[in-house]
Amino acid sequence: MVTTTRRPGSGTQARGSGTQARGSGAQARGPRAATARRGASPARGGGPRTNTTRARATARANRKRESAELFDPRRRLMFVLGVFVIVGVLFVGALVDLQSGRATRLRDLGESQRSGTKPLAGYRGSILDRDGFVLAASTPALELVADPQLIVDPAVTASVLAPALGIDADALISPLTPTNEEDRYGLLATALDDAAVGRVAELLQDDQQTEQVAGVVLRPIEERVYPADTLARPVVGAVDPDENGSFGIEWQFQQYLQGQGGLEHFERGLFGSITGGAWSVEPAQPGSDVVLTIDHRIQYVVEEALIEHCQEMNARSANSVVADPRTGEILAMATVLRGDDGQCYVPRYNAPIVDTFEPGSVLKMITFAAAVNDLGYTRDTSIAVPSSIRVGDKDFPDHPRHPPADFPISQIAADSMNVGTIKLAQQIGPERLQQYLMAFGFGQESGLGFKDEAIGRVPSTWHGSEQGSIPIGQGITVNSVQLLSAYNAIANDGVYVAPKLIRSLVAPDGTKQLPEPQEARTIVSATAADEVTSMLEGVVETGTGTAASVPGYSVAGKTGTAWKVFGSGPNRGTYGTDGDRKYVVTFAGFLPAENPQLSIVVVVDEPTVQTTAGKVAAPVFADIAHYVLRILGIPPERLEAEPNGPVRGVPAGVDPDWVPRELSVDDAPESGHAVSDSGVDQRAEHPESASTSGGTEPTGTTDQTDMSETSTVEGTG
Repeated sequence: MVTTTRRPGSGTQARGSGTQARGSGAQARGPRAATARRGASPARGGGPRTNTTRARATARANRKRESAELFDPRRRLMFVLGVFVIVGVLFVGALVDLQSGRATRLRDLGESQRSGTKPLAGYRGSILDRDGFVLAASTPALELVADPQLIVDPAVTASVLAPALGIDADALISPLTPTNEEDRYGLLATALDDAAVGRVAELLQDDQQTEQVAGVVLRPIEERVYPADTLARPVVGAVDPDENGSFGIEWQFQQYLQGQGGLEHFERGLFGSITGGAWSVEPAQPGSDVVLTIDHRIQYVVEEALIEHCQEMNARSANSVVADPRTGEILAMATVLRGDDGQCYVPRYNAPIVDTFEPGSVLKMITFAAAVNDLGYTRDTSIAVPSSIRVGDKDFPDHPRHPPADFPISQIAADSMNVGTIKLAQQIGPERLQQYLMAFGFGQESGLGFKDEAIGRVPSTWHGSEQGSIPIGQGITVNSVQLLSAYNAIANDGVYVAPKLIRSLVAPDGTKQLPEPQEARTIVSATAADEVTSMLEGVVETGTGTAASVPGYSVAGKTGTAWKVFGSGPNRGTYGTDGDRKYVVTFAGFLPAENPQLSIVVVVDEPTVQTTAGKVAAPVFADIAHYVLRILGIPPERLEAEPNGPVRGVPAGVDPDWVPRELSVDDAPESGHAVSDSGVDQRAEHPESASTSGGTEPTGTTDQTDMSETSTVEGTG
């Protein structure tokens, strides 16, 4: 048995050693543990300074650990590999984009930098007459334009350019001055002649004038020219500044006349095009030519005759259409208008198409044709004709009044008798007569396709006095082309042929395109047409139209004198009163009557020197016919002596020996009518009414009784 003996004080020492040992252990655990303890239990000792020291030590330890991790070889290898992968992906993406996405765009960019283009004009097609005479054509020209934004001082630039252009400097200031911040175009001059182009080009190349003319350039354009000036201008038309048709044939056939521009491609270097470089052309496509049925010689003759007689009769305007009745081809279509200066000239608007009027007695031909065709009448058929007739609430008299008697239809036509014509119309019936008017082409488009064509007015149902007024050409409106087409039907053995103005379209390769033929229609029999022609011959031989006679040729035609409705003033909507009338006078006919080859209608608006068709329109018809017969080489049917007289200028290609005398009302053949002791023509007829364009009907006080009192009117047709 072993016995342990504890000596006094040994226990205390042992505990002290243990305590020391624990203290050493605590010291060995370092400041972190001590700090932790102090932080956990402040009561156990330590302070703020000890805490800060320990935090700094901790941060340094963390940085050392992170630095060691960053410069770890494995991490650096992965970073480098990642960079290479990203760069590789970007490079491959760029290659794909270049090859597929931007390849076309970059190629085009390169080509645009080394190649240039020059526009080639696709010139507008020409307008020609039936024989190839040029009425309108396009040629290259230059215009002077400016960029107002680049002009430093408009007044100075204008003063520099004005002498070269030969115009006033003040006229250039406006186009040189910008109207707003986006204004980049100012037209200074267009269609410059060679001399002006030379002066301007020299000025633009002058180094001393560089600042003053900066922003001013000469630009190539297409200029539309009209070699015959105003000849047939209402028919041919014109173009606007953008070379688009604004009216006439230029407007109607815009899609055929307009050309398509081309491009010239070439390689260029720093100093311009490269000689021998790549070159190609996208050729321009010029427009097609339009060939008209118009004959420029006849057109000239008609315009001159209208101007002359418009001046002589102091008329407001006049128009005429000349055609071949066998084909409907229009050989001339002319309009003249009196200007503010009192001179008659060729305007822009085409009166035979856009103006309508009440035709008056010239329309009685329709009633005669219907009577012959439906009732079997002939020129020798007589009917009872009272001195006046009441239709509805109106009295229609003949002038001068005559006792009731039987008259042959030929005399009713020659003397242009209102009552006899109305009696025939009553036998035909209003519905049937309205059908004839429509069949002859009234109240509908002519088929020429002109802009703003007026079709006139033909009432579908005739009420009251209309059954008396319409058969004698009142209360109905027509245009000149419609009227001539109706007379063409009689000249063409009763067959209506639509009027034609276009002969062909000629493509740039020479291919001709003919207009679609319109179906002809028979209105009256050939026998009826012959009877009506015989009646119309009587009008010229012994009736109201003797001034329309042409020596050597038989002429068939009819006069028409009508009052116009006032469009304004105190007489607005009426025909006015005695001493305050306005007239429109007409003559329509064809020749030679036995073999018609030429038809003409003449309309004179508001003549004042004379106011009846027999003395105003009929002489114009004869004047035009005399010229045209010789131009076309139509031989006379018989030889007759012809008065001598002065010869006026004629167009190229017309033999001056063919030009007839100057015709005027004063030296026109006398009618030979019997005149009463009172000086009133016993065969005279009262003038019929006429409307303004659009067919305005009269209102107010005008009636047939009032009209019968105009007993001083002579030679009315």
